[in-house]
Amino acid sequence: MGLRVVERPITRTELYYSDEAFFTGTAAELAPIVKIDHRTIGNGKIGPISKKLIARFDNLVRAKDDKHKDWLTAVY
Repeated sequence: MGLRVVERPITRTELYYSDEAFFTGTAAELAPIVKIDHRTIGNGKIGPISKKLIARFDNLVRAKDDKHKDWLTAVY
């Protein structure tokens, strides 16, 4: 998707001033975070990057993306 990713420890203050944030994992899949410690993140709504990632994830796991169908295993 052309996104630059950097993995590093961050401070709580950096979270407070972030434009957007999200959880990701097996159970969460990809879930936007709009508040941290009662502080609004960005404009308090799902950010544009989160929206794109959620749409892409949805297409991948529902086999709507032919390019990566090999990532899936059918369960009957």
